[in-house]
Amino acid sequence: MSEDFDRYVSFRNVEWEGKTAEVFDLLQTHFDKNTSPFWEYFLKQRGIAHAQGLDDLRVLHNFLPTLKDILEDLDDVGTLNKLEELEDRCM
Repeated sequence: MSEDFDRYVSFRNVEWEGKTAEVFDLLQTHFDKNTSPFWEYFLKQRGIAHAQGLDDLRVLHNFLPTLKDILEDLDDVGTLNKLEELEDRCM
């Protein structure tokens, strides 16, 4: 992205939806393998959030510290880096 942005002013030019989807795509491996008992709870809360009209960026934001801890414990540096990039640019 060549244009500067200020996330505190606007999400313009941030492409947060694609970045959020990318993080969820990476997390899908953990959901499928059930690498932590947390995932079942997380997915249930995601469903509740969607029913309330909230998007996946909000879901990730709500569980950010826990997600970071679990990804660190699982040594999933790639997903952790994408999540932190999303945090830095969009949350």
